[in-house]
Order: sequence, then structure tokens, then C-alpha cells
Amino acid sequence: MKSETMRTTLRQRQAAQTRETLLDAAARVFARRGYSEATIDDVAEEAGASKGAVYHHFATKQKLFRALLAHRVAGLDPLRELAEGALSLEALIDGLVGLWFDRVRDRPEAVVLSLESRLQALREPAAANLLNSYYGQLRATHDELLRKAARRFHLAQPSPHTALIVFSLLDGACQQAALDPRLLDDENFKGALAHAVASALRPEPMPG
Repeated sequence: MKSETMRTTLRQRQAAQTRETLLDAAARVFARRGYSEATIDDVAEEAGASKGAVYHHFATKQKLFRALLAHRVAGLDPLRELAEGALSLEALIDGLVGLWFDRVRDRPEAVVLSLESRLQALREPAAANLLNSYYGQLRATHDELLRKAARRFHLAQPSPHTALIVFSLLDGACQQAALDPRLLDDENFKGALAHAVASALRPEPMPG
């Protein structure tokens, strides 16, 4: 019984590892070829796997793309940890900017995939629904982080649009950094971005 359990556990680990490999390969393929042009054959070749292995985990290309977006959402734990561990608002904002920039540095294809998925959403209503759900979860996680920060550091609770504004600032900055990687190490750029995020959290009153 024990050996059978060990074999089952090993198979589960191998299946999880294969799934991870396929998702990483799919991210590269979708970023390089675009959703419309990419095929299951392309993903299989990129992963060094059989076409049957891809279909074993993902029945269609749409389900593969959906799983890829869900996989990205599952990688938001560092954001939640940042909300719990930051000792000051400045440290939290610096950490938030750092997480986004590390994503561009470590996974440059993620920016291309993000842009490609948005183009696909403009072309296909089904893709738009999927992407809206994905970005809704991203914004909700940022909203949760900002609300926790407001409570911890005695700020006014952010408006419903603050997370969208902060997300847009970070997202746009990372697109620019993907085009010009020197920005990833430009302390003036990072400082200006952090200041913009802080301003969104502590807005100046509008002149009356």
C-alpha cells in the first residue's frame, strides 16, 4: 500500500511538472506568434512534448490560454505577502514597484503576452470576457493590498478607482521598461513611479 501511494504521488508530481512546462511553453509561443497564429503543435514542440501530452492537460487552445491566465493569477502571492510584511508605506510602494520590475526582468515574454492577449480581446468577444475576468482578479488583488496599506498606515480608504489607476501606472511603466530595459535599473525612473503611486494613495485636494 505504501509503495502504491508513493507511485501515485510520483505520478502526480510528474503530471504537475509537465503541466508547468506546457504552460511556460505556451506563454512563449503565444507571446511570439500571437494567439490566433499559435497552434497546439507549436506548444508541444516548444515544450519538447507530444501533441497528445498537451491535449491530455488542455482539451483546446482556448482552455490552454485560460489555464495560462489562471496560472498567472495564482502567482500573486508575493503581492499578498508584501501587504502583510511592509513596515512603512514607502517600503510597500518600493516593494510593489520592485515586484513589477522583477517580472519584466525575469519573464520578458510576460509583457508581450499581456499585449497580445489584449489585442485578442479586441478581436474576439469570448477572449474579452476571459481577459476581463483575469484583469479583474489582478485589480482586486491590488485593491486588497492598497486597502490593507491604508488601514495599517492610517490613510483614507482608497476610492474604487484607485487600484485601477495604480495598476495602470505600473503596467504602463513596465511596457516602457520592456522596450528600454535600462529603465529597470534607473533609480530616478523608479523613484518617480513610486512617487506617482504614492500620490494616487494620498491625492491632493482638487482646487475649489
